[in-house]
Amino acid sequence: MPRGEEYNMEEIKWQSLKIEIEEYMGRADDIEEGLGKVLALNLQIGENDASQRENVKNAMRSLLKGRVGTPFGKGKRGSIPATVRVAIDRICDMVREASIGYFTFHPYMRMVTLGRGKKSYSDAVEYAEAQVKAARSRLALMYKNKEWDGTLTYPSEEEE
Repeated sequence: MPRGEEYNMEEIKWQSLKIEIEEYMGRADDIEEGLGKVLALNLQIGENDASQRENVKNAMRSLLKGRVGTPFGKGKRGSIPATVRVAIDRICDMVREASIGYFTFHPYMRMVTLGRGKKSYSDAVEYAEAQVKAARSRLALMYKNKEWDGTLTYPSEEEE
């Protein structure tokens, strides 16, 4: 996290809810056109007027009550907000691509790159997925420990 900046938890919560509602709307097959429009308008109201976000959240909760898979469902929610999950996914996509590039760069890379227990990776995809898994865990821990703000902005060398 860049120095001198604080987390804006209310904004992070709102952006996470917005992403979760949009994801739900994209995958739910029981959302009729009118309800979709109402949900989209509620999201727009919350985006335009931060003071209305709690009201918008409550309205959407009422509209989606009883539906399977909504962001308002019961059960334990992950400790990583949706906005941060999106950033982690994008970074992991970069890690995957770079890892495949590394592993396939030269035949020696396969020989000198060993995984847990000194086993060889069967192919570039297996190696890349191991790197992605490690990166995902590291990034989540960095966010939880407030070592990273969960955004895709990277501090310049001057700030470090």
